Amino acid sequence: MGSKKENPRRQARKERAQAARESKKLAEQALQRRRLVRKRLLLGTAVVTLAAASVSYWVLDDQRLLGVTLLVGAVLFLVFALGALGAEVPPRNRARSGSIDFGTRD
Repeated sequence: MGSKKENPRRQARKERAQAARESKKLAEQALQRRRLVRKRLLLGTAVVTLAAASVSYWVLDDQRLLGVTLLVGAVLFLVFALGALGAEVPPRNRARSGSIDFGTRD
């Protein structure tokens, strides 16, 4: 009989577990990069809106343009903020049963 370390099934199981850990680590890194991009987009929207509003107020001296700029910027900021908030919600695993499980139906 061979030793436990020579068992091919055991070795394959270890390799699958290692691959799963690496895959999970890569997925977490990708998630962090997407979070950073969403955060930068949100802050960029706010900065661009305030810059355009200040230019329309001090340089162009146009009150209507200031209002439209702030309105459009606020709407874009709200859309991006809600999108970032929704992206943080984990997807539901529909294959797993919930808290109430009535079993299989015949």
